[in-house]
Amino acid sequence: MSFPVDEAARIRDYLRKEAAAHSIEELIGLVEEGAAELDAAANALPESELGDRPEPESWAPLECLSHVVQWNVISAQQVLWVALSGELPAEEEAALPPDRRGLLDLNRNALDSLYVHVREADPMSFLETTWQHPFFGDLNWREWLLFLRLHCRDHARQLASMRSA
Repeated sequence: MSFPVDEAARIRDYLRKEAAAHSIEELIGLVEEGAAELDAAANALPESELGDRPEPESWAPLECLSHVVQWNVISAQQVLWVALSGELPAEEEAALPPDRRGLLDLNRNALDSLYVHVREADPMSFLETTWQHPFFGDLNWREWLLFLRLHCRDHARQLASMRSA
């Protein structure tokens, strides 16, 4: 997946502007909206269709859900470490459960842990620490926190389209 340059710039600008404009509680609320969309879209798919690929070169719904959860877990870990210490931890891939319920539970646990930690952090600390997003460039921890909303929503829409396919 890639984005046209102007679309990537628009999204990057959105992340920067909105992450700076909102309180941590407001950012958590926005991420929660995205996570709720992801849960709803994932749970709307019949169990029998979770392994079906709508097109030969596309993901099956369970593969899509595994992707979003894997990267949400990694990103949540990075955000909470940077928010509290200014240090970016090594990127560790989590062992993923093989089923929808396990994946959604893992996503929920990662987000809940993230929220506890960013609530403890100084909301203005370590904003000079940034790390690379493949499409949107260097983001700080508040911008990455808000990115989780977009990531959940993007893949929720993808899962919803798989249901309608």
